[in-house]
Amino acid sequence: MTATLPADGAVLESAPDTVALSFNEPVSLIAASLVRPGGELSDLEQSSASGTTISISLPPELGEGSYALSWRAVSEDGHPISGTSFFVVGTASAAQNFVASPTGSAVASALWVTRLAMFIGLFFGVGGAVFRLLAPELPPLAGTSCKWTIIAGLVAAPLVVGLQGLDLAGADFFALPQPRTWLLGINSPYGTTVLLAVGALLFGFGTLYAKSPTWVRVSAAVALLLTGIAILSSGHASAAQPQWLTKTALFLHITTIAWWVGALFPLVLLLRQDRRSATPPLIKFSRAIPFAIVPLVLSGAILAAIQLGPPGSNWLSPYGQVLAAKLVLLVVLFAIASWNRWVLTAPAAAGDVRALRHMRRGIIAEILIILAVLGLVSTWRFTPPPRALITQPATSIMIPISQEELHASLSFSSPRVGSTNVEIALGKHGGETLTPRGVKVSLKPVGEQMAPIVRTAELNDAGVWQVNQLTIPLPGIWSVEVEVRVSDFELAKLKSQIEITP
Repeated sequence: MTATLPADGAVLESAPDTVALSFNEPVSLIAASLVRPGGELSDLEQSSASGTTISISLPPELGEGSYALSWRAVSEDGHPISGTSFFVVGTASAAQNFVASPTGSAVASALWVTRLAMFIGLFFGVGGAVFRLLAPELPPLAGTSCKWTIIAGLVAAPLVVGLQGLDLAGADFFALPQPRTWLLGINSPYGTTVLLAVGALLFGFGTLYAKSPTWVRVSAAVALLLTGIAILSSGHASAAQPQWLTKTALFLHITTIAWWVGALFPLVLLLRQDRRSATPPLIKFSRAIPFAIVPLVLSGAILAAIQLGPPGSNWLSPYGQVLAAKLVLLVVLFAIASWNRWVLTAPAAAGDVRALRHMRRGIIAEILIILAVLGLVSTWRFTPPPRALITQPATSIMIPISQEELHASLSFSSPRVGSTNVEIALGKHGGETLTPRGVKVSLKPVGEQMAPIVRTAELNDAGVWQVNQLTIPLPGIWSVEVEVRVSDFELAKLKSQIEITP
């Protein structure tokens, strides 16, 4: 989210009719609720969307006090986003706990497992079926393995939809039977991914049992095409700009991985059979693999650069850490694949028993590494890339304070926990000039056993008193007192409150 209107933490004279949420990409609202000053929670049903802005209608006749608008939405790439916006009407009320409960870790873990199962079905099942383009007669165990991984993917797919709905709604497993959960999952961008993945799995199944070479080629091509389209239809990589580049790179990345990964287990089994039946597919695979690895590496580099930007702190983010772990595994994977391709293929094709044994072990190591890579990639569902973590910028907030003779306007550069700058504009009723001897600002959290934070303000060139780099450590309602030394014998104090958000 990039902004709210009213601004987060704003103090308003009258209640607004709507709250507008602005984002850096189009989103769809899932649910919104309003926490009232007394803690009462009411669901907000009416909203409208225009481009990257969502407007949520508020109930009429809101009274004075502090309000929290809690919302949950799904982004264009299929990931849930949520937040809470605070505002005060008139005078702030006592501090409340407005923190919403996130999705449970059990739901997140189940979603990770089912997504991994679906990915294994796509890459090992569909990819293994596509290997029939190089070896029309798969080893029996390879065909059985592909069949059961595809079935596992088909079983996992509907579970992914339901768990995605739970994740979007921030609900637990008890909400799984509810129709709304499944509607949320299927209507989200990731619902499209699951539907296309099911199509790819079914065509992969057809490829396994196709009798005609023509049907094998057609079914394999469609299965591989749907695998690539399925994964690029949702996810952070697919939503990044420029779309033509990211979608092309992601499609190449997925399809080349599926083709390479799917070939590994059938190859291991072929190398255990008679050398004469194993040699032709091995030679074909060895000749073709460079044409897969080159676009695989280039497309991966493009996607990483777009998601993380130039080298810097973004590369140390959770997303960057997952990418770093993936790259380490890929370096090992490419080293093994290169050794198999350039050193072992020729002697293995000639019947060298030692080379065959080393190649089988190398391919098994590749399979284990790829499983680890798929597990890591599945965690990207919960670790957004830095480019997607654009948060609402700090918005200044102004508090008017009035006394019998004096009035002041306090401007906080950020009404949030952390560092803020405070500016105090002073004046007298009737427009008389006020030149105080000194000004102090005191802040204290309401209801907390904490000494007040007191700072002396300094007069700047514009005639405004200011306190720079004032650190506010806690969220909640804070009392604000401005102490104005009008003269040696007169001290005026103006008081108000401000709500500090997390």
